[in-house]
Amino acid sequence: MSSKKLLAAAIALAATVFVATAAADHGGRGDHHGHGHGRAILRAHLVGSIPSDPPIHGVLAGGVPWDGGARASLDSRGRFELRVRDLVITGTGNAGQVTSVSASLFCAPDSNPTPAFTTGSVPLSTHGNARIRAHVTVPERCLAPVLLVHPNGGTARYIAATGF
Repeated sequence: MSSKKLLAAAIALAATVFVATAAADHGGRGDHHGHGHGRAILRAHLVGSIPSDPPIHGVLAGGVPWDGGARASLDSRGRFELRVRDLVITGTGNAGQVTSVSASLFCAPDSNPTPAFTTGSVPLSTHGNARIRAHVTVPERCLAPVLLVHPNGGTARYIAATGF
């Protein structure tokens, strides 16, 4: 093989490796799909509460059983998202008198009744669907994180909690 062909093949190989490495790196910022979000620090599945569930950080379970649940995520920049799906009163197929929800994050110990953050309320459909998007202050450290979903703007009760 001539030296010109060998040099051209080496340059082509180097360019291919460079492009593949750059494409796989995404800039090294920990971004999710390159959209400028911080790295995910919490992903949680929430389930509907039942009246016999224990108090969590001093917050009592709702007075009726709830089916359905939610999924939540929090990134290092404070972007919080909660998607509530089919959170309805057991046996009714609807959310009854609950027309809005908010969410709180609690950190250990369980004796601490102060949430790291609580979102504003958003509408809850009669079919038990809602979406909370909020920018929150991320605590420096949070052991044993627990998310609670509260009905109608109050924070004394929860109708869904982190769990399965």
